[in-house]
Amino acid sequence: MSLPRDDVTVGDQANWRHVLDTLAHAVAVVDDRRIVRFVNEHLVSLTGVERRHLVGRAVTHLFRTRGDDVSAFDEALEQATRSEPVAVRALLRRVRGAPCAVRVMATHATFRDPAWTLLEIVDDHDWHDAQRHLAEQLQRFRLAFENNMAPMGIADRDDHLIEVNAAFSELVGFGVDELLGADTRLFTHPEDVGVSEDARARLLREPLERLRYVKRLRRKDGRILSVEVSRSAVRDHQGELRYFVFSGRDVSDSTSREGFLEVLAAVNARALRAGDDRELLQGACEVLTDLGGYALAWVALGSVVDEGAVDIVAAAGTTRYLYPHLVSASEKSRRGLGPVGVAIRGGGTQVNNDLSTAANFSMWRERAQEFGLASSLSIPFDFGARTAVMSLYSANIMAFDATSVHDLEDLVRELALALSRLRSITSTHDALVSVTDANEALRVAEFALSQSEQRFRLAFEGNMAPMIFNDLEDRAIAVNDAFCQMVGFDRDEIIGRDSTIFTHPDDIGITEETHQRLLRGEVTQARYEKRYLRKDGGVVISEVSRSLARDDHGNILYFVASERDVTEERALTAQLSNRALRDPLTGLANRTLFEDRLSHAHAHSVRRGGWGAVLLLDLDDFKGVNDTHGHAVGDELLVSIARRFQRLTRASDTLCRFGGDEFLYLAEGLHSPEEATIIARRLLGALVERFEVHGHEIEQRASVGVVIWDGEHNAHDLIQNADVAMYWAKRQGKGGYAVFTTEMRDNASRDFELLQELRHALDVGDLTMHYQPIVRLDNVQVVGFESLMRWRHPTRGWIAPDVFIPLAEKSDLILQLGDFALNEAVTAASEWCDEGDERDAPFVSVNLSARQFQDPRLASRIEHALARSGLSPRRLVLEITESVTLLDVVETSQVIERLTRTGIDFALDDFGTGYSSLSYLADLQPRIIKIDKSFVNPPTRNPRNETLLEAIISLGHQLDGTMLGEGVETPEQLERLRELRCQLGQGFLFSPPVPRQDVVSLLEQAPWRRLLSHSTSR
Repeated sequence: MSLPRDDVTVGDQANWRHVLDTLAHAVAVVDDRRIVRFVNEHLVSLTGVERRHLVGRAVTHLFRTRGDDVSAFDEALEQATRSEPVAVRALLRRVRGAPCAVRVMATHATFRDPAWTLLEIVDDHDWHDAQRHLAEQLQRFRLAFENNMAPMGIADRDDHLIEVNAAFSELVGFGVDELLGADTRLFTHPEDVGVSEDARARLLREPLERLRYVKRLRRKDGRILSVEVSRSAVRDHQGELRYFVFSGRDVSDSTSREGFLEVLAAVNARALRAGDDRELLQGACEVLTDLGGYALAWVALGSVVDEGAVDIVAAAGTTRYLYPHLVSASEKSRRGLGPVGVAIRGGGTQVNNDLSTAANFSMWRERAQEFGLASSLSIPFDFGARTAVMSLYSANIMAFDATSVHDLEDLVRELALALSRLRSITSTHDALVSVTDANEALRVAEFALSQSEQRFRLAFEGNMAPMIFNDLEDRAIAVNDAFCQMVGFDRDEIIGRDSTIFTHPDDIGITEETHQRLLRGEVTQARYEKRYLRKDGGVVISEVSRSLARDDHGNILYFVASERDVTEERALTAQLSNRALRDPLTGLANRTLFEDRLSHAHAHSVRRGGWGAVLLLDLDDFKGVNDTHGHAVGDELLVSIARRFQRLTRASDTLCRFGGDEFLYLAEGLHSPEEATIIARRLLGALVERFEVHGHEIEQRASVGVVIWDGEHNAHDLIQNADVAMYWAKRQGKGGYAVFTTEMRDNASRDFELLQELRHALDVGDLTMHYQPIVRLDNVQVVGFESLMRWRHPTRGWIAPDVFIPLAEKSDLILQLGDFALNEAVTAASEWCDEGDERDAPFVSVNLSARQFQDPRLASRIEHALARSGLSPRRLVLEITESVTLLDVVETSQVIERLTRTGIDFALDDFGTGYSSLSYLADLQPRIIKIDKSFVNPPTRNPRNETLLEAIISLGHQLDGTMLGEGVETPEQLERLRELRCQLGQGFLFSPPVPRQDVVSLLEQAPWRRLLSHSTSR
């Protein structure tokens, strides 16, 4: 039985006594000394003994276990005090008749400190009847559950599966063994996790019986299903939710069909509103991503300028995936062997339901994974005389089954029909037919055939494609309205003048070169792009198809050009290029662009000689900014840092945001290796001045790794080596730089290997904890032990902690080591006292790293370890170093305050060695202040050191701290600490660290007692 805490506090004793008296079965309350503190009326009736004769007596007066095995009953009570409910059989003594066989359920109940135990007593006959009835009910439920054709499952309060039936396993595609114990997120679509969580939270919060909702499941094979879920809450007699029972119904077919019809209707609506083909295609892509749920939709169109080129004419969704020349229409190019290239060459619809394994997608696989794209569908369709391809990408594998492919092909066919209706000029071929008509009309017009003038005006002037006729000197002899509108000049301003008046200065040579090729007969039709300068100053990009007009005798008359304004297309391509190659937050080059430029720069250096360098900058402790001030402030700080770095970047160099809080700098054309270190110092100097971000003054440092190339390494190795040098710089103290050497790489390789071996050592038990005594200096009595981790390598022997602990701190392994150290230490300390008497037992201190302090579960981990070991919180001291004080002081103080309330004490380690210890000492208020051994046991004794030691101890006394001197090795050092009123000491003078099994014998032998007599003799 579990009583609410609010009902059992000291102030509400009458309340909980009343509650227990109303129960239909016998109840007793026992304190921590096994004395009966309360019995209810039912127990009085059952025993026949008045309440006043039962209360105040030992619990053994109530019971005797079968066979008088009292120890079994005591063990059950002890287990209950550790919050572990337990049942035991016993004989209840009665005034009349033989003892009654009963079941006693012992439960921890927090009535006051120390904890009391609640005993529920049930007659054995009633117990067996209840158990038999329960078994029958359970059997009926299991038959209904396991044989049910509807998918059913049972989950605990945290949505971890307890039971599932075969129908449920078949629905989600996972085996029963894979599902049991798993979180329901395993098969829930990531975007619908909130749906399940909202339902779970409502049932936990509100007294509801059942909720119904629809969510998407992601099967093990990647397919997405829509399921209608009925989730019921199963509660105990007090209304507390125990677990959830849910059943489901697959509604995928109805929802997917309804969804497709909705998408089709939206595309048709866009077709009615579209003003041109680009607007229609863009609208269709937006509908497919926004309403259809696809991660990316884009349309590829074969270029009229370059036979193998493919233009991106519309795109929506994750468009950062796209970039110019992503694919090709040519089968001779590797980029043309993918699904888009095959489709555009007439290979039909291309379906790739798993891009991680698709054979024709290997070139783009890594990029697709980077942007979360898992499957694709490419559908070709006619775009006038050219072929276009609609490509859809999904974040899920197996997204395109036969039904959805068929539906989407229908949608694309509808789209192609809408395009053909919308376009006035469907292809360059049609435009050239119009040009031929115009040629004939112009030739006839020259012979003053008035009837053909009307035909010419219809075919030429009314044509929506911009057209211009030029004589052999490039002077305009005819233009239509579409051309005038494109360049912004009136017809009278164009006729009789050459094209230089509206041609971009950089593109004038393109027209002249094309004319010469046509006149020489190298080509009969030339296709190219050129830029025009509009009259209003704007720039227009035109796709030009130019040919020669001849008379009946083959004589050249003039040039004929049909054009198309592709300015918006090229702008979209440029925008996609920028997105693909630029960091969206800072605007700096991203990794793709950086690696491309690095590859070219390195290749140039190899060919021509010279020096270059790559610098990798990592912002030190940047995570603390996000944790303290939020990601908005962190992002703004990154932008401010990027701007400072940009001001220092040479025109020939490249600055890149490498990711997160890292930047890359490419320095080209260096005259000497020393120039690279000058750049490193300059970049670090840019961070000296504090940043003002959203009202916060923030100081930010960085560590820089520098690698200088001379043509011997490839581009990829350069970035990797810069990373090695950067970590070397961090190891030297952060805020500085290091130049890469091969020795660093060898050390990094050894460190990686050692870290893997450390993980293995933790798994196989090669790590142990040793314990060094902490002694009161006035009477040389042991008051505690510091726990110290030791690693005995099977081949290398003992490895020093200052070698492997820093490696672990650079990875999440430090959290696992921390858990191991804590659990081992509290378990060992629980053995250092007589049973039930902890008053004079020594405490144990455990070191905590800054990385552990950033773990939000730290406090609960410590509390759980104490509960499991049975160690009193008053016997645990947690040691923190200055690195912890560098974290957010408010959050750190909150964690310390929570743990202090439980009785845990704190010690500040290595005091006096850091610049920030003093500033945070008053805020953290540690009980013990450990003086670094460099002050207690200096290499050389000098007056300055003596003064510092005296000042440190004096300061600690003024802050009410208990001072502990580390590294005590000689009697003289001991006497000096005593003179300065240092309370505690630790060091080899008393004892080296010893294994767990030697602690008790060490306490019995107490070799440090000789120091007391030594002190007395002096």
